[in-house]
Amino acid sequence: MSIKQSSKSERIRAVAPMRQRLLSAWIIGILISPSLLHAAAADPAVDPSSADPAATTAVTFDADFFPAGMAPKVDLSRFEKSGAVAPGTYRGDIILNRVWRANTDIVLDVAPGGKDVLPCFDKTSLASYGVDLKKVAADTTHPDKKPIPDGRFCSPLSDYIPGATTSFDGGEQTLTIEVPQIYSSHNARGWVDPSEWNSGINAAVIGYNANFYRSDDGNRSLASGYLGLNLSQHIGSWSLNHTGSLMWTEGHGNKYQPSSTFLQHDIPSLGAQMLVGDTFTPGDLFDSVRLRGVRLFSDDRMLPNSLRGYAPIVRGVADTNAHLIIRQHGYVVYDTNVAPGPYVIDDLSPTGYGGDLDVEQIEADGRVKRFTVPFAAVPMSLRPGMSRWSLAAGKINQLNLIDEPTILQGTYQRGLTNLVTAYGGATLATDYASVMGGAAFNTKVGAFAADVTEARNRVPGQSATTGTSVRVSYNKNLVDTGTNFAVAAYRYSTSGYVGLQDATYMRDAAARGQNPGAIQRQRNRMDVNISQTLGDRYGQFFLTGSVLDYWNARGRQVNFSAGYSNRWKLLNYSISAQRTRDTTSANSPYSSPITDSIPGDITAPVGAPTTPGRVDTSIFLTLSMPLGRAARAPTFNVLTSHSQQGGSNEQASVSGMLGDEQRLAYGATLSHDPSTTNASVNAQYNGSHGNYAASYSYGTNYSQASVGTSGSLILHGGGFTFSPPTGDTIALVHAPNAKGARVLSGQGSVVDGNGYAVVPYLQPYQLNTVELDPKDSSTSVELKSTKESVAPRAGTVTLLNYETISGRALLVETSLPDGRPIPFGANVLDEKGDSIGVAGQASRLYVRDMQSSGVITVQWGEGDSDSCQINVQLKPQAKGVRTDMEKIQASCVPKASAATQQINSSVTKPVAVLNHGGHGVRLDGATEYAPLQRNHISHGLTARDAV
Repeated sequence: MSIKQSSKSERIRAVAPMRQRLLSAWIIGILISPSLLHAAAADPAVDPSSADPAATTAVTFDADFFPAGMAPKVDLSRFEKSGAVAPGTYRGDIILNRVWRANTDIVLDVAPGGKDVLPCFDKTSLASYGVDLKKVAADTTHPDKKPIPDGRFCSPLSDYIPGATTSFDGGEQTLTIEVPQIYSSHNARGWVDPSEWNSGINAAVIGYNANFYRSDDGNRSLASGYLGLNLSQHIGSWSLNHTGSLMWTEGHGNKYQPSSTFLQHDIPSLGAQMLVGDTFTPGDLFDSVRLRGVRLFSDDRMLPNSLRGYAPIVRGVADTNAHLIIRQHGYVVYDTNVAPGPYVIDDLSPTGYGGDLDVEQIEADGRVKRFTVPFAAVPMSLRPGMSRWSLAAGKINQLNLIDEPTILQGTYQRGLTNLVTAYGGATLATDYASVMGGAAFNTKVGAFAADVTEARNRVPGQSATTGTSVRVSYNKNLVDTGTNFAVAAYRYSTSGYVGLQDATYMRDAAARGQNPGAIQRQRNRMDVNISQTLGDRYGQFFLTGSVLDYWNARGRQVNFSAGYSNRWKLLNYSISAQRTRDTTSANSPYSSPITDSIPGDITAPVGAPTTPGRVDTSIFLTLSMPLGRAARAPTFNVLTSHSQQGGSNEQASVSGMLGDEQRLAYGATLSHDPSTTNASVNAQYNGSHGNYAASYSYGTNYSQASVGTSGSLILHGGGFTFSPPTGDTIALVHAPNAKGARVLSGQGSVVDGNGYAVVPYLQPYQLNTVELDPKDSSTSVELKSTKESVAPRAGTVTLLNYETISGRALLVETSLPDGRPIPFGANVLDEKGDSIGVAGQASRLYVRDMQSSGVITVQWGEGDSDSCQINVQLKPQAKGVRTDMEKIQASCVPKASAATQQINSSVTKPVAVLNHGGHGVRLDGATEYAPLQRNHISHGLTARDAV
């Protein structure tokens, strides 16, 4: 048997108009609510937490509270114990000392020699929950402590563990255990026992991000399309993954660019992940390169959150509805359309952990802006005793290489003390070798890291070169001053030093008969990323940028942006500047072998010199304020900008959100620059099965339109399910017949007609609690539990089953043969003896889960004379048609004559006793009353459901 996460309906006899009767019912329900009874019976001078929560508190009800002669005397003894539950096995969560431990079967039974129902334990389960049995056995300070039996026991836990308490919440299906800290195992906060990690089910996931873009300037039109795919096939804890992008340009055809294809599986005993196929090496210590081979590396996600030791944010300003493409190592990692005005891209998942991001911003009128966002790793400080390592072997498989060197690489980091972390590594490749060592220091003024790398490189046909590279980095978050140095790093390399990626390009250039010396080799590089909060009144400031130069090229490259923002009353304002300066020029021209451009693509070759003399400075001023004080008032924005290349631009826009859940975002913009005046509109809808976007711009000499969609399709044993975009670790909710139930914190996911919903972005190896809100599902469906907890393994699809009961809901108006009402609080049983309702006020029965015609019994005492029966005959329902509520009138007769009673139910207009949306109570179309919160109620209303 199982306890449903719901409460029983309790109403008093009708003696007043409808409004008064309902109010009285709620008041009586509050008076007899078990949780309140428990509190009322307790001595206010005693801390309730000091008593065993499992112990039930006796409360006596005065039956004379009900007017004499109006109804038979009812037995209220079942309400006289707080939290009383029936013996049985329940599926639920185990919470020890406020930390989730497991989701398992919970056995409740009557304690030996008593009447209380208590949870049962054994040594194995207690140890798995986090009780240190050795510490319990070693305690000699409590002479009356009993030894823990070898088998199962159902006695009070405090008999064996002094100070221990237990409490079972039937509504939440949760067993809470409190044990003194001296008897608990020492585990870090957030720790989940690996035995509880869920391996998932067999399923396939198709993640997609599609954009179509078309522009026309009067002389020519250009159309392009993009389809980004993230495919994975999950077979338990194994997954086969593939990412790639299909790009199409009108007149030039299409080209598919695979990014990575690999088989993934975790190794819990090593705290590691294994990847086999096309992946990227880490970029924290050495250059990140695309690898075709095997990677084995430690996974910090297997550590609790409290023991865990950066993708950058891309900021910019669009003049029109712009097409944004972000590349890393030449691969497209992000493709989207942005509305006019400032934009922030903060959800990047770059391939590899290092490598600058090249941003290409294509305006609606054809103008193209390019800038680079530095991406460098932060210092590697680790806790004492913690380590991080990585091994990689295979071939370097960069884009379009004809010479693919073999590579073997290993890195290791170790926290030595609170102040020092040591790290190092080595790389061996064809005609290339490097070794590095360094340390990170955690000081009061910030975290410093310094390392030295020695490298030897030989290009075929040339003599070998040897050089040294020194790097110093700094990271600090100054809480008192509001300053955050996310990354501040400086690297100097001698003339003979060649990094792994440069060595790869040089070797490939030689294989093509080109000049390897044209590959630019860095000499100095400085990266900085600073944000400063100036207090509530003075706003905040940010600065990001990089400066670098090369041994074999004159000049330098400078990229930086800075800005200040603040608020005055309802007005938000910001000013920012963006500077791009490239004065480098190589000794000789070089056409990079790794350029992988589709015809018509104007992407600059990676690794080759960029166009010398490219200089641009832009300044932006933005003002915004809400048009009204309502929570969903639209926002009015004004932007003025000036750049050396594009001149001045002014724009005004209105943007906002629509809908109860604010799923629809919209915007309209009017802008002007020296060459044109244009107008644009855009909209984005975040649906329960996917996201959709569209935009349109019209200017003096051009027009532009774009549409896009993103989401996921999950193929599983129960069929297929659409969802918004997901991460690599997801949950599949299965709640049969609960169509419309919403997944809380599920990014808008809703249970579909097949009973499935998707929960994206679960945290692997950590506890994730997934809760359903059934308010928009049918009243004829009951969720026995709305909350499930799971700790999934990385890259898995975990199935979460929510048991439901589907039946017809009835409102039965009845009375005894002599006209007296049914006793308030009487229990309503089906033919199996299971409770399906409680007699409420005005002799009404609210019955749920009525599967078919049959006899229901109303019982208010132990004797045969303390019960009566109703023979309910339900009319057939059309297939696929379900009535939320049916109303019948019938007499409740003694058992002897009940068999001859034939009652036909007459379906009337729906009577929403408990409105799904929490909007109130209606009886026969009566006026709405105080709002109620529906919690998959199985047996009606209680005052705890009243708001």
